[in-house]
Amino acid sequence: MSENRLAALKADTDVFTTFDGDNTVLMMLVAKGVLTDYKDQFSEFDPPEMVRYVAGQAVETIAERLSARKIVQVLADAVPGGDEDGDLLDRDSQLDLFRWREGHITTSAARRFKRGLDDGYDAFEVFRAVQNHAVNAARAHVERILLEAFVSAIEACEDEQCRAALSLVCDLYALYEIESDRGFLQEHGRLNGPRCKAITREVNRLCNEVRGIASPLVDAFGIPDEVLGAPIGLSGA
Repeated sequence: MSENRLAALKADTDVFTTFDGDNTVLMMLVAKGVLTDYKDQFSEFDPPEMVRYVAGQAVETIAERLSARKIVQVLADAVPGGDEDGDLLDRDSQLDLFRWREGHITTSAARRFKRGLDDGYDAFEVFRAVQNHAVNAARAHVERILLEAFVSAIEACEDEQCRAALSLVCDLYALYEIESDRGFLQEHGRLNGPRCKAITREVNRLCNEVRGIASPLVDAFGIPDEVLGAPIGLSGA
């Protein structure tokens, strides 16, 4: 461990985490920006847009309450022909689900924040009370941006072999995040039990495929040996 600088790197990690905090600190800043943008966007609605927005929220709430009666689900049904896992890799469905999740969590957090302010509580205290909800909104926001950026990079890639590799990693990222948040998605009627199992199977399959191109993916970062400075990571090892 000492030869490969693992001890020194671990010490650096501990120090930076102590000084700067973990990602939760950054997520709180993102959450503040997300809620501010939400407030600004909401204030720009004209009356007809406001009516449509409120109606849409009402429909979604009713749909969630009726989810036990098999509501329409994103990524919920097998594709025709029996390929029950095939549509999990539909990029538009992945994007739609990420966007829906961000919008739902942000709206819910904003409602709680507004309710606290309307009840006369201090803004800082209200934000602290909903901070776990706000961090979830920030995380959903970041993950949506990452997926959209990933998709844009794939579409712009002209090398077919590189494009295929990026697409593979993108699918793994999208399905891993969906799998990680499957409890929330099930609660809101966006996934059912069999679909969650199918996603886990697909994540495991994709991990095995990505393993086959692990070396080229790491080499693509182009980190020179003198920066690595560890025998375990040198190109000649």
